[in-house]
Amino acid sequence: MHYTSALAAWAAHWAYRLPYCHAHIDLKQQGQTIVYSSRRTHRRVPPAEFSATWTIGQVLPQTEPGSLAFFLTERYCLYAAHQDQLYRSRIFHQPWQLYQAELVSFHSTMLESHGLPTPEGDPLLYYAEAMAVQIWLLAKV
Repeated sequence: MHYTSALAAWAAHWAYRLPYCHAHIDLKQQGQTIVYSSRRTHRRVPPAEFSATWTIGQVLPQTEPGSLAFFLTERYCLYAAHQDQLYRSRIFHQPWQLYQAELVSFHSTMLESHGLPTPEGDPLLYYAEAMAVQIWLLAKV
C-alpha cells in the first residue's frame, strides 16, 4: 500500500503492521473517468510505479454471500504478522455499493519490483464511493 504522507505511512505501519510505503500519488476524476498514478519513493523497498485510468459504469446489485464480489469486498477483519505473532483488528463498515468499472489504460511495475510474475489476463475491476470505516486496535490471535 502506498501513502503520500510519510507520517501517515509510518503510523499505519507502526499501529497496524501494514506494509505501507511512501509514494507520490495523483488522483483525478473527470465525470465518470478516474485517472490514478503512484510512484513509490520509499527508501527501503525497490522503486515501482502504478497508473490506471478507468470509467465508472452502472450500479451493481448488492453482493451475495458466497459470490466472488462478496469475498473480495466484504472484509471485516485485518490481519498482520509481527515477530512470529499473528494479530487481528476488527473492522466495521456498511456493505459496499459496487459499480461496474471498465479499464481504459494500465501500467504497473509493483509486483515485478518484488520479484513476482506479471499477472496474465484481464483484471477484475469494481468501483465504490468512499465510506466511513471503523477499525479497532490490533489484538493477538
